[in-house]
Amino acid sequence: MAPRPGGRPHMLALNIKKEELARGVGQTSAIADKRSALPLLSNILLEAEDGRLRLTATDMELSFQGSYQAEVESPGRLTVPARTFNDLVRNLSAAEVRLTEEENFTLHLTARSQTKLVLYGTGPDDFPAMPPVDNVTFLELSARDLQSAIDRTIYSVAKDETRYNLSGIYLEKVEYEGRPNLRLVSTDGHRLNLAGLSAPDLAGLDLPKGVLVPSKGMGEVRKLTEGAETLLLGLSGDSLVARSQNTVLVMRLQEGRFPDYNLVLPKDNNRHLLVVRRELQEALKLVEILCAGGEYKVVKLALEPGRMVISAVNPSQGQAEESLEVEYEGEPLEIGFNPRYCLEALNPLASEKVRLSFREAANPILLTAAEDPGYSGVIMSMKI
Repeated sequence: MAPRPGGRPHMLALNIKKEELARGVGQTSAIADKRSALPLLSNILLEAEDGRLRLTATDMELSFQGSYQAEVESPGRLTVPARTFNDLVRNLSAAEVRLTEEENFTLHLTARSQTKLVLYGTGPDDFPAMPPVDNVTFLELSARDLQSAIDRTIYSVAKDETRYNLSGIYLEKVEYEGRPNLRLVSTDGHRLNLAGLSAPDLAGLDLPKGVLVPSKGMGEVRKLTEGAETLLLGLSGDSLVARSQNTVLVMRLQEGRFPDYNLVLPKDNNRHLLVVRRELQEALKLVEILCAGGEYKVVKLALEPGRMVISAVNPSQGQAEESLEVEYEGEPLEIGFNPRYCLEALNPLASEKVRLSFREAANPILLTAAEDPGYSGVIMSMKI
């Protein structure tokens, strides 16, 4: 960029479709660190040149950059507050927005003749640079398959950040049904979920051992899969990189040793039932209503051949019971569990029927489904 008098580069000036700008600012502002002691990290970096508006944000653990088509009249760079910028753009009703920079890094937003907004920005020079990704070897994955795998694991990540080795999704390569499989695993100590996806070139992914990906980063990867056919994943040092056509996301891997989940997977559950997934969901939703106000969030599942009864008692509010026809031929069994854990496992599955496997009342429940290959869920039993 040629310098202006006084040493400043050309100031940014461009026109952009409101829908394109809103999509870009929405993606980027989600990464900006709203709680940081460094005000600059709560900003978005805007860079305009060569017919594109590039938007960048980082919280120093997660960095995002997107490139969006624009009519650039004058290239320029500045940063603006992420949350305010996103709220303003999202609420504009015009089809096109004009962005112009003036002195002291002031950004003007014009939408139609009656809407004129001003944001006070800052200079771009101290904004952290995006981590380099030029030499990363990427693996192309089906966006739909990756989205499904994330949906089946992200909800059981530990919410307690002090349990750092459980506060992310474990990613590793395994052999599944004779083929390389990328497996995602999560647990909060009360339940465990694993899901996998295959890809023809999975052997080319540089992943000699498992890595722990922060749940925030994996949530942002999930957003990148929406509306996409494929997504690229790669490793760069201690970071995982996700890339789509016009965006790149770099997240620092978490430290800590993920527990050996194979020790938790039940190997000898010998009582099995098949049940219609939607019927089980509806029954659990009803029974959970009474659990929600109780001291113990536990339901009782009673099994006998051909029949399952789910019930809950709340001494201060009432009781609920739901009976379902199931495919079960084993010995009678009563077992307690948290209905929310089972519901969250059922919701992202695709199968018409699911399989629940048991051993004794004190042992974990194993959940699998024929039309969801590579998925297994484990729910710890509770005392009734």
